[in-house]
Amino acid sequence: MGSNGEPLVVIRGMRGYLEGERFVLRVGEAMVIGRSRKADLSTRNAERLHGRADWKQLIHQPPFNTVSRRHVRIHFLHPGLVEIKDISSNGTFLDGNRIDCVAVTDLAENNHVLAVGAQERFEIAMLNGRTIN
Repeated sequence: MGSNGEPLVVIRGMRGYLEGERFVLRVGEAMVIGRSRKADLSTRNAERLHGRADWKQLIHQPPFNTVSRRHVRIHFLHPGLVEIKDISSNGTFLDGNRIDCVAVTDLAENNHVLAVGAQERFEIAMLNGRTIN
């Protein structure tokens, strides 16, 4: 929960260029993960990428380019509902299953793993008093 008790959804990079980065959604908010600089969580803007001397070469080859410019959209509709929509041509997986558009209704009880591209992995969790690493 946020400081005023509002529910929050946390998207945390677990693997890939966005490992360790986080994005927080409040009810009614949406975000996009992708390689475009305009994406809310962008592989192109990742701190881990720009810390490498070869980053300019990496952005033109796999696994970097297996993430679409706008790959997946996550919308926190209300405390019991998060919509995750694949907006890529490369595919998106939730808990190992390929998705087009899915309604997640159990975030209060369970965290989920979102796979984007060849290596990007994210934990999606409801912040409700549990510790999120």
